[in-house]
Amino acid sequence: MNDYRFETEPRQVPIWGAAGVRERFSRPEPRSARTSSGRRFLFALVLMLSALYMARELKRGWVPSDEGTLAESAERVLRGELPHRDYHEGYTGGLSYLNALAFRVFGTNLASMRYMLLLFFLAWVPAVYYVASRFVSPPVASAVTLLAVVWGPPMYAAAMPSWYNLFFATFGLAALLRYIEVQTGGWLLLAGCGGGISLLFKLPGLFFVGGVLLFLVFREQTTSGVKPADHHNSLWYRIFVVASIVAYDALLFAMLRKSANNVTYLYFWVPELAASGAVIWHEFYFDRHRGARFQFLFRELLLFGFGLAIPVVLFLVPYLLTGNVGLLVRDIFAVSGQLIGQANMKPPVLWFLEGCVATVLLGGVVLLTRSKTVPQFWEVVLLGTPLALLIPAALLLARQTKYFYQLAWSTIWVLAPFIAVLGIGLLIRWCSHNRLGSMQRQQLFLTLSVMAACSLIQFPFSNTIYFCYIAPLVLLSATALVSVMDKPPRLAVGGMMCFCFLFALFELRPGFVYHLGVEYAPDTQTVRLSLPRAGGLRVTAESAREYEELNRLIRQHARGEYILAKPDSPEVYFLSGFHDPSGIFFDFYEDALGRTRRALAAIQLHNINLVVVNHRPPFSGPIPDDLRAALERDFPNRADAGDFEVRWKP
Repeated sequence: MNDYRFETEPRQVPIWGAAGVRERFSRPEPRSARTSSGRRFLFALVLMLSALYMARELKRGWVPSDEGTLAESAERVLRGELPHRDYHEGYTGGLSYLNALAFRVFGTNLASMRYMLLLFFLAWVPAVYYVASRFVSPPVASAVTLLAVVWGPPMYAAAMPSWYNLFFATFGLAALLRYIEVQTGGWLLLAGCGGGISLLFKLPGLFFVGGVLLFLVFREQTTSGVKPADHHNSLWYRIFVVASIVAYDALLFAMLRKSANNVTYLYFWVPELAASGAVIWHEFYFDRHRGARFQFLFRELLLFGFGLAIPVVLFLVPYLLTGNVGLLVRDIFAVSGQLIGQANMKPPVLWFLEGCVATVLLGGVVLLTRSKTVPQFWEVVLLGTPLALLIPAALLLARQTKYFYQLAWSTIWVLAPFIAVLGIGLLIRWCSHNRLGSMQRQQLFLTLSVMAACSLIQFPFSNTIYFCYIAPLVLLSATALVSVMDKPPRLAVGGMMCFCFLFALFELRPGFVYHLGVEYAPDTQTVRLSLPRAGGLRVTAESAREYEELNRLIRQHARGEYILAKPDSPEVYFLSGFHDPSGIFFDFYEDALGRTRRALAAIQLHNINLVVVNHRPPFSGPIPDDLRAALERDFPNRADAGDFEVRWKP
């Protein structure tokens, strides 16, 4: 680091009265004890409100196959099994170890995994607040944090790996923002660890890594070196940067085209192209005759990569010792390929078009009403009164009208690519006019790059809940962008934040994931599922009756340790306490050739006397006709529990 000097321009305070970020060598501004205690009280209040809201929603609702997959994996780990070797793990495998720990600490039931999620959530809230506070004042950062919370885990409090991807992306973003300020390598190492752990929970953790790699290239461009430039080295570095970025974008395109419509490219690929284009533009537009560029970049890549490798290597130890690394890699990528082929959902074209039109119109209205000076009191009243009346009217329309509900959702959903592209475009413009200092450029680009990359978690399954897995990052990116604008439209932004908060709280939350983004629905997840292993989750009355009756039939007629439940029924095994003979949670994971033969062989091997047939599997098709005929012949007794057919031998 001694070979470089870092730009330290005068600190520019964001318009919203933010404390902002300080350059590395700037002296902290004096703060009165009263101001400091007020900030601590405000943060404590935000944390307490967030914790109470999350605790209220913690046991509400379930998607049975999600809960079953997570719980079955964790219980198998508790029994000493190794993910991917002894059973087909649906994710990378790290979450199964964490959930196994939750079972060990809190008990073997579905609620235990959510208790562990709550602990991580309580660590995530301060990270969101910290990131927001780098751009805006503590009161505004508090409002941003609460808005991120209502759009985040409380919306669907299952311990899904995608929530952990969000948590560790936020932790990594916070660490990198701190690294920009203090330039201490430990923060870069910590960000790498966050990326590695996220990857171990679910493969889309790689998207965060991709966003950070783009940032590190951009960061090198904004840092001036004291060593004289070497023409040949600069040329080779330039070729390396362009080739790497082109390869990155081509790889993304190859991944997206496996399950794509036109919106797939516009929503996911174009923001990444914008971030990549900014790096290439910056490379050719600014020529500061920097020297030792490879050395600077590779030093930071090495630190980040070392942090990334630490958790990954630790996870690989049992596979290395047993010689199963190849099996692990094949299983992970085979499952990912099958998910793209079987469990995909393309982003809706109509929603994207409606959202774009509404966003552009709203942006135009905001620009027309934006005051070029600090608004006077009469202006606030004149503009604020219609806004105060418009928000409840819009909420009422969303509740009463399905079309308006979907329009509001699509307008918010399309903000992810809109903010990424707009933010990158403004960043390029501000850089060309030398409006932003080095630190501000890095902070803004980092936030936008991470958000654009992490948005890919919605691919290939663009279900509405998947937007919530990145909505807090979209909010933080919007906060970063608005904070560096000249004379931002505070009233309009405040009104939009208020609407989004109330829309999530009163219109989206009650309908749960089954109605999210489609139409308003009242909360029906109100009945306690009274099974020993359910952990007191609140579900619909219909679902409670179905699974309680199913569990009664299984407990009454099953003998031994094993039953067979097909297709896509991992929750049946966990809730009943009986073992799965196959280790395959979803039938589409399995090779269709010989499926009936393997099922009948498992029945014979484990002396199974009871089978369960799921007539409404979430992903796979119905069981083959020859298997159904064999089950009807060998298991003549039958009873039904909702969508499940239970058969047993006399």
